[in-house]
Amino acid sequence: MKRAAIYAGLLAVLISPLAALTTAAAQSSPNSDTNAVNVSGRVSCSRFGRGSITARKGMSVAQTIWYCATFQGGQYTLVSGNRIYALSGDPKQLAKMAGQTVTVAGHMVPVPADTAAVAFMGTVSVTEVVPSKE
Repeated sequence: MKRAAIYAGLLAVLISPLAALTTAAAQSSPNSDTNAVNVSGRVSCSRFGRGSITARKGMSVAQTIWYCATFQGGQYTLVSGNRIYALSGDPKQLAKMAGQTVTVAGHMVPVPADTAAVAFMGTVSVTEVVPSKE
């Protein structure tokens, strides 16, 4: 009987820290409202940085951005003043807004510590893109 009580007490001591860890992990989900952002800027491609975009021969600026993000290894970005945000989301939706000034609603995605992209402010997981009134 004493042995059962000892094992039950030991089990309770071992399980309580695990329960606390799972509760803390559940409360700090990556999609929490603390990571929600609304950013306005111009949809571009990572290969252009903050610079202006010269349209490729026979293409519009929007088509040039789409081409860069689709075929040249670039990624859709949002240029907001001196800040650049990488965009992750529906590529078709982002392609429609290429070159336009928009307001992006989404969540900031944590950036790994070993990332060498110093110019980027982070990645925004896009939930909504709305054209801005210029």
